[in-house]
Amino acid sequence: MFKGIFEHQLDDKNRLRIPSRFRKELTGEHNEKTYSFFRGMNNCICVMSDDILDGLLEPYADEGISSTSRGFRKFMGNVFPAEEDAQGRIVLPGVLKKMAGIKKDVVTIGLGNRLEIWSAEKYYEYIEDVDYDAELKEMGI
Repeated sequence: MFKGIFEHQLDDKNRLRIPSRFRKELTGEHNEKTYSFFRGMNNCICVMSDDILDGLLEPYADEGISSTSRGFRKFMGNVFPAEEDAQGRIVLPGVLKKMAGIKKDVVTIGLGNRLEIWSAEKYYEYIEDVDYDAELKEMGI
């Protein structure tokens, strides 16, 4: 389960290193790193292991051509496989980086079965007005 938050930056070549604690969770059945990026809600980038993502998408696998929704098309068109270099760095897909407004400073958050990658500025703006006490109470914590 992903949990925690990391603040980091893109390097000069627009590469990002998924924090090592998170990378361990992104391995497949045979310890291979297979994960994908996709457009999340609120203009963030989601990261999920392909095993989990494929399981979530399984009910849609047999959709007929005439019944495929526009939302499903948009979602599937915004899924990109991650490609790590030897140092564990990845290049964020340009279309997702632009959508998320990421320039340099990045926040990566663990949220259960997925990670979210945010522009640091947009993330802190997004959570600024959260009533933390009320949220904890609603969660039963």
